[in-house]
Amino acid sequence: MKTVLKSLLVAGSLLAIAGSASAANLVVNGGFNNGATVGAPGGGFATLGTGSNAITGWSIVGGNVDWIQGYWQSSDGDGFSVDLNGNNPGAIAQTISTVVGQFYSLTFDMSGNPDNFQGETRVAVIGAGGVTIGSASYTLTGANTKANMLWQSEIFNFTATSTSTEIRFTSGNGGVNCCYGAAIDNVAVGNGVPEPATWGLLIVGFGGVGALARRRRAAALA
Repeated sequence: MKTVLKSLLVAGSLLAIAGSASAANLVVNGGFNNGATVGAPGGGFATLGTGSNAITGWSIVGGNVDWIQGYWQSSDGDGFSVDLNGNNPGAIAQTISTVVGQFYSLTFDMSGNPDNFQGETRVAVIGAGGVTIGSASYTLTGANTKANMLWQSEIFNFTATSTSTEIRFTSGNGGVNCCYGAAIDNVAVGNGVPEPATWGLLIVGFGGVGALARRRRAAALA
């Protein structure tokens, strides 16, 4: 029995190590709540153009975006988020430190500017290390309001190819949607996706525990 408990503790420790790795957020200011004082009409939002570093940790790398400062409900309750479309489609990015070959999970919350085009889909194109790793979409309904943005959680996994990786969000809305984009908030990156070798250890560990328990039960019944 002690051997079984020991094996369970070892397997549990491996899971704890994998879980603790994901706890640290590599992104600075993922909630967009820190930055330089920028005049926001009525305290609602500020439009930031290419080259701006007003939001701590982030750079506007294309077009312009709206830095939301209480204009609508945020996902984490602090009043701050980003609309990827300011007066036109924009892009925002941050470079984080990574380990070559390590798996990472990028998570964030997404909604859409509800001011116009109800029923339209807002799109955010996600990049990591200069490569597009996917796109997230959000379709507005009549239930979306500034007081209730109905945020949804998104997750994208990637493997680092350099010791530094740029995380980029680019608007996928142009044309008639030029001023109404995807809203993002609560951005985080963690190395919480175990490498294949780690998963192998976990599977072997739990398999060994199960086999040992079965042998002990069989011996007890004999």
